[in-house]
Amino acid sequence: MENIKLSDILNHFSNNDTFLKTPERLLVFNGEQTRFQLAMNDSIALIEEIRAIQKEFKAPMIIGAIPFDQRSKATIIIPDTFVNYHHSNLIDDLQTANQPLSIEDSIDLPSRLQFNEMVQEAIHSIRKQQFSKVVLARSLKFRLQEEPPITAWLTNLLHKNKQGYIFSIALDNAQNLIGASPELLVKKEGNIVTINPLAGSRKKTYDLVKDKAIENELLHAEKDLHEHKIVVDYICEKLEPHLGEIEYNEKPAILYTDTMMHLSTVIKGKIKNDTTTVLDVAQLLHPTPAICGAPQKPSLEFIQKTEPFNRRYYTGIVGYMDHYGDGEWVITIRCAEINHRDITLFAGAGIVNSSEQDSEYNEISAKFTTMLQAMGLAQE
Repeated sequence: MENIKLSDILNHFSNNDTFLKTPERLLVFNGEQTRFQLAMNDSIALIEEIRAIQKEFKAPMIIGAIPFDQRSKATIIIPDTFVNYHHSNLIDDLQTANQPLSIEDSIDLPSRLQFNEMVQEAIHSIRKQQFSKVVLARSLKFRLQEEPPITAWLTNLLHKNKQGYIFSIALDNAQNLIGASPELLVKKEGNIVTINPLAGSRKKTYDLVKDKAIENELLHAEKDLHEHKIVVDYICEKLEPHLGEIEYNEKPAILYTDTMMHLSTVIKGKIKNDTTTVLDVAQLLHPTPAICGAPQKPSLEFIQKTEPFNRRYYTGIVGYMDHYGDGEWVITIRCAEINHRDITLFAGAGIVNSSEQDSEYNEISAKFTTMLQAMGLAQE
């Protein structure tokens, strides 16, 4: 394949197309695409239905978005044609795309007072041993005076997030899901599986000396290390019956994004059953304590009862699977849902016994910055 400029790809990109860039590849689904809206009542049945669709259409590749919980439907897309670019064939010639926005209305949900009450209720439930961790989210909603410049936002996400997973998924009814996720739920290549959970975060200052001090503090922060260990222990317990030779570093490392630093652990293992697909592994893990809580069932119930909105695709997963069952699925964070001129951003933070409400609120505010910068609504 000849080398191609990212700017040329984006110049031919429309809101009806689907786009997913990983550190190794870029998938672009142009033109006619068959979309399926699938119920989430049973995760195993959902995976079987996706497999059946892929077999029926003899699709070499499917791509899609699976929501956080059963209140929303999964979107699975089969393209008539698609292009699979290897990163070595991509010429990164992108510059920031400045496209001013006019905002008619905006709302922060929940309010700061409501969020503080949610955190206190969560801590109270943790101390009553209903669960050990829960992730609580906030949303920012905007109504624009004009249609959103999705290609410009995608350009900015690609320009600022060189190592992230950049996506624009065309949903039904002229809706789009775009974002730049740093968190790999699962990647499968042959019999090798890789998982990279993130939990425990700090905002970058862009001052090398200050950021090094913050990094050192995060690596030794008892609250964040505890939160991170909950996630790693959960994943290893879930994977143990299905994977052999599970390996990971005992102490987490730091993963940097454009705006944040996170505690990160890379977990690898070998599939025991050759028929296991990447989506089989994904459904074992999703939703993880990194974006839901632990144990899963009571923390999920608390989120559904407490948060004043339906997360829909936020903290769901987006990704692809080929006809061999290999692929990559990432957690849908640092994202926006677009419905014509209505834009909704989401971000969350993990609550444990030692959480402080102001710290959690500020962490979420920092996580909004990735999308706000891409939209031209925050300072670089």
